[in-house]
Amino acid sequence: MRKEKELEEDQIILQTNVHKLISSYIRPNKPESSLMVSGTLLAISMQLYTAMYKNDEVIKNILENAKESLPDIRESIHKELHTLTLH
Repeated sequence: MRKEKELEEDQIILQTNVHKLISSYIRPNKPESSLMVSGTLLAISMQLYTAMYKNDEVIKNILENAKESLPDIRESIHKELHTLTLH
């Protein structure tokens, strides 16, 4: 349980740091900047998954779970973006 709590705390810190890092690349007047950032992060995620898992079915299951969580993600990112300073 303790380890799980530490991982959750690490995840929050990582997410905050990534948002801070990418905020300078997202420009409200250039929608393609959001596509570039999200595509880059997705590519990195896929690289990490393929390095970790040799079985593509495991990765497909992860992606299916991500698809199912889209409504929750959409709601949370809108809240997050309102707390960022976009340049």
